[in-house]
Amino acid sequence: TIIAAGISYGVDLEKKYNAGIVKSIPSGFLPPEPPAVSMFGDMMASAFSIAIVAYAIAVSVGKVYATKYDYAIDGNQEFIAFGISNIFSGAFSCFVATTALSRTAVQESTGGKTQVAGIISAGIVLIAIVALGKLLEPLQKSVLAAVVIANLKGMFMQVLDVPRLWRESKADALIWVFTCIASIILGLDLGLLAGLVFALLTVVLRVQFPSWGKLGSVPGTDIYKKVTRYKNVIEPEGVKIVRFSSPIFYANIDGLRSSVQSSVGFDAVRVYNKRLKALRKIQKLIKKGQLKATKNGIISDSGTTNEAFEPDEDPEDPSELDIPTKEVEIQVDWNSDLPVKVNVPKVPLHSLIFDFGAVSFMDVVAVRAMKTIVKEFERIDVRVYIASHLDHIMKTLELCAFFDDTIQKDKFFLTVHDAVLHIHNQITHRDIQDPIFEKISLMQELKEPIEFTETNQNEEFDVQEEAMRRLAL
Repeated sequence: TIIAAGISYGVDLEKKYNAGIVKSIPSGFLPPEPPAVSMFGDMMASAFSIAIVAYAIAVSVGKVYATKYDYAIDGNQEFIAFGISNIFSGAFSCFVATTALSRTAVQESTGGKTQVAGIISAGIVLIAIVALGKLLEPLQKSVLAAVVIANLKGMFMQVLDVPRLWRESKADALIWVFTCIASIILGLDLGLLAGLVFALLTVVLRVQFPSWGKLGSVPGTDIYKKVTRYKNVIEPEGVKIVRFSSPIFYANIDGLRSSVQSSVGFDAVRVYNKRLKALRKIQKLIKKGQLKATKNGIISDSGTTNEAFEPDEDPEDPSELDIPTKEVEIQVDWNSDLPVKVNVPKVPLHSLIFDFGAVSFMDVVAVRAMKTIVKEFERIDVRVYIASHLDHIMKTLELCAFFDDTIQKDKFFLTVHDAVLHIHNQITHRDIQDPIFEKISLMQELKEPIEFTETNQNEEFDVQEEAMRRLAL
């Protein structure tokens, strides 16, 4: 700088070669003035955008060198420091105080690491403003540009890191490229603001389209992993486990519904509507006399029966044919062949578990949608459970009236494995339930011996018949 300024002064580069020089540098400081309150309304929008961009530049540059030299910065402290600096400097008609990329790079490349370097730099600037301004007036602008470019060489070389960043994170690589191009085209301030908005947009998009997957258990453990990534995991029979790795809010409710539908393989609403259609046709056929309603099921005159039931041996009373189906206790196995031509989708599962371990929050819209999903599955006889939820998720569900007579807190479990064990226990209990099992359970609850009396053969048959009746119900 000294040599270039001397050559420019001695050769007179400005007049002979029309070279661009610094020219006039005012010396001294302007007297302090109170702020022009009347201009606040006109400056509010510009001041807000400048403050955001200036703070973003300062924190970004600070994090770059903090990572390089292995220390941490406090964003709140930086915010306070810049606020006080701008309030003080504003009284002296100064520029907005922020981080200068070129000056920071120059100081770092010359070995400055502590606040002492900043004090020395500020002292030199003070001397230049007060006394040395005249000596630097013939300095060429090209020399200043060369100093800046030479010290920003390290930052320019970061372009070579884009391929590596693309392999690590495509979203971060896109943010880097977009911000760089925007800064070149729009300028540094607007470019950084555009990059900030673009980064927020990518976050919104990633939250709106989160990852999800079906889980299976690692054999012999209580660990559950995605079935698409691990070969040896096994899905429990009749159970689907769905993990949704994102907060649930109004923007990704449709994503939650589609992920659930893809995981279970059917649409619960469509299944329910098809079943209603089949029941209406069955009711019409019963009224026409083409089907007969019995205690065990439905019988077609043409011989087509519901395979889930055994027809009654006793002939039907003709007067019973006019009884509506809703007044007759008929159990229908929807996975068997029906005596009506309605294609009812098969439901190969009896339980659905939601893994909410990665759900950080839910809004009101999400709670209502989740309640609707639970009831849609419950009415087609698929039990829904929620596992690994955070404590504040439960509080949110309570405040948003998620629980009612149908949805109780016994559907929530600490882990996915606890929910799976509960389901297996329920199925096992249902399969082995008989009068003797009921007596043993009663004895365990009362903790007192139950007196057993001998019964004749007819009474034993009565007990078995009663047990079969309860099991059928």
